[in-house]
Amino acid sequence: MHKTSLLTAAAAALLLSGCSLFGPSQPSGTRGGSYASSGCTQPMNSITADKIIVDKSDRKMYLYRNGSLLGSMPVSLGANDYQGAKVKAGDKRTPIGTYTILNKRCHSVKYMAMTISYPNAADRAKAAARGVNPGSLITIHGQPHWNADGHGDSYTLSKDWTDGCVALTNSGMRKLWSMVKVGTPITLRP
Repeated sequence: MHKTSLLTAAAAALLLSGCSLFGPSQPSGTRGGSYASSGCTQPMNSITADKIIVDKSDRKMYLYRNGSLLGSMPVSLGANDYQGAKVKAGDKRTPIGTYTILNKRCHSVKYMAMTISYPNAADRAKAAARGVNPGSLITIHGQPHWNADGHGDSYTLSKDWTDGCVALTNSGMRKLWSMVKVGTPITLRP
């Protein structure tokens, strides 16, 4: 093999392995596959939250019961969240508003997920006035497969990267799962 071909092959191998020649990159790990359903069944905590607040400005989720703070967790938001609230499908922004948790399910790519009731009537009306689709399927979810063991949590929490969802670490997702029932209100604020 020629010297140029060897260098090209080496550079391609580095890029495909998750390494970067030009500075820090996404931590490496196995992609693909799915999480086992058994990993997403968590027993309910004896104390459950009756309200969830996501403060987008400080990238935190707060859990409350009867007005008392139960705890908080860091979150990542939509990759374009810096541009403001969700306007339309595909804009990679996280919505602002009050919704409810519609379901809790195992997610084949992001561990566990809870679907929120976006879009609400106000979101649909704003989108209709703009002549756009408001989007849907906004969830709170865990981490991608390459970070299933949490080795890249500091990386994933250091930036906004979702398509408009709210992402937690997998350990945070397990905690949330055990403290939140379907129907719990969630407010996402600027």
